[in-house]
Amino acid sequence: QRVARMNIELRFKYFFFFVISSLFFFESNLYSLEPNEIKTDKGIKFWFVEDNSIPIISVNFSFSGGAFFDEDGKEGTSSFIASLLDEGAGNLSSIQFQNTMDEIGMKLSFSSSRDSFQGSFQIISENKEQGFKLLKSVLTNPLLDDKDIEKIRNQILSGLKLKEIDVNNLASKEFHQVFFSSHSFGRNVEGTVLSINNISKNDLRNYIKKFLSISNLVVGVSGNVKSNEIKNLIDDAFGHFVLKNQNLPVIPTKNNFPSGIQIEKKNFSQAAVLFGHKGLKRNDKNFFAARIVNYVLGGGGFQSRMYKNVREKRGLVYSIYSYLVPYKNNDILLGGFQTKNETVYEAISLVKDEWEKISSVGITQKEFEEAKTYYKGSFSRNLTSTSSISSLLKVVQEYGLPKSYFKNRNKIIDSLTLKEVNIVAKNLFKKEDLFFTIVGNVN
Repeated sequence: QRVARMNIELRFKYFFFFVISSLFFFESNLYSLEPNEIKTDKGIKFWFVEDNSIPIISVNFSFSGGAFFDEDGKEGTSSFIASLLDEGAGNLSSIQFQNTMDEIGMKLSFSSSRDSFQGSFQIISENKEQGFKLLKSVLTNPLLDDKDIEKIRNQILSGLKLKEIDVNNLASKEFHQVFFSSHSFGRNVEGTVLSINNISKNDLRNYIKKFLSISNLVVGVSGNVKSNEIKNLIDDAFGHFVLKNQNLPVIPTKNNFPSGIQIEKKNFSQAAVLFGHKGLKRNDKNFFAARIVNYVLGGGGFQSRMYKNVREKRGLVYSIYSYLVPYKNNDILLGGFQTKNETVYEAISLVKDEWEKISSVGITQKEFEEAKTYYKGSFSRNLTSTSSISSLLKVVQEYGLPKSYFKNRNKIIDSLTLKEVNIVAKNLFKKEDLFFTIVGNVN
């Protein structure tokens, strides 16, 4: 009983640290974040910000490719392995692995997207050696027990079946399938019932062996550790990957996207609509201008034009949104809403009207200033914990932005003029390029 009580107290202590780390406000970092670029002895480059305010080390990392590397007929492989990696490693079973993480104050998760395989790791700094050793074990020697594989397979299959009765999920699935037709981004990241059943243990092992290398690895680190220590820890955890995989295929750029309306008739009480057209690369010089325009159009929540005109004035939707999606080599502008079946075309017509208005007339000075204020403030909210900082360090590298981005971001926003922003609105937001997918009981 005494040991059990001590374990409970220990876990509470670590839980408390994690809660504090997620809420603590790093005022000193808000406008002076200057990451240190480190290169390890094994050739791994990563960005690091030391912060000793809390005894936590956070690491966010990604390998470019993600679901793009899934073999035809075995879609969902990357998502499968992402769900399985924390189910045991080395000689630790799933339960033993989870208990060990709890005991040392460690958090670990993986996920896969259309163009990236990602991981998030946190450890109490006093247990950093043990934590990074466990991370290394996951990456080098995942258990991949047959029982765990079948457990995760059944979970994925159950999830896929549930999503088949979710109108919004179906709209997203149908949109990407048609919008990215003839491109791997059109496939479902989580796979299909057939493809998940086709995936073997060897397929899972081979994904790690084939598609994870130092050359497509991006790492961001923040927390209570010295640069010379973290350099060695990163080398130990990731240095076993090959330096460069010559066989990694490059994600192709798709230039020709469809426009118009596609209908997937389903017997739902409401219809879900997803829409979009080609966007801008994240490192494009006009990206922030496009972001400001989109904030006014559909990215500003209750303040956006589409919300006010489609939701507030006419009550056709519960919510409506749009945002820029920076897919690797294939950036798009995406939006969506849900409405009654009988009001679908009215809502679509209003979306087109707002697209046309913002393209031909632009935004006002007041809207311009409000959007700039929002984006300057939103950046501060991304610097509130070691986890959020390490994630931001990773993301900025993924987009090919310089280290000076952190120091110059607000200057870039402040240097924009209303005229420049409205030129971008005219050139990017094209009503005639919009492609709509409707899923519902609609003719």
